[in-house]
Amino acid sequence: MKNAILLSSLAALTLSACGEPAAEPVEEAKLGDYSAIGTEPGWTVEIKGEEIAFTTQESNDFKLPVYRMKKTGTGWEVKGFSDSHNINIYITSDEKCSDGMSDRSYADTVKVEASDSGTLNGCGGTITEGPDGAP
Repeated sequence: MKNAILLSSLAALTLSACGEPAAEPVEEAKLGDYSAIGTEPGWTVEIKGEEIAFTTQESNDFKLPVYRMKKTGTGWEVKGFSDSHNINIYITSDEKCSDGMSDRSYADTVKVEASDSGTLNGCGGTITEGPDGAP
């Protein structure tokens, strides 16, 4: 008798779980092609497709596949790594930024944590003021 009660309870739980729709797979957003620069020391980041290219004045240059691209509440996080290099890119969207060396202002602020280069700060996205940008 105990087995019958246990089995009927288990069957009821199984049937109630079947009524819930299956969760949709999570599809991460894509940033698209993106450029960022920094000064003191000079560096650039280019994100094109599924690849990150990082260059510096000190020749700590490398290319990595994008491991993760995540939309956040304030912008984007992009990460890449290999056996010899890694990079974390944090983009704060719509936070005006000046590169400090030219008369250009950019739409976003960018922080980069890169192997052999430490933490670097700069600007990225659309040029909003100055040469090649809006007045």
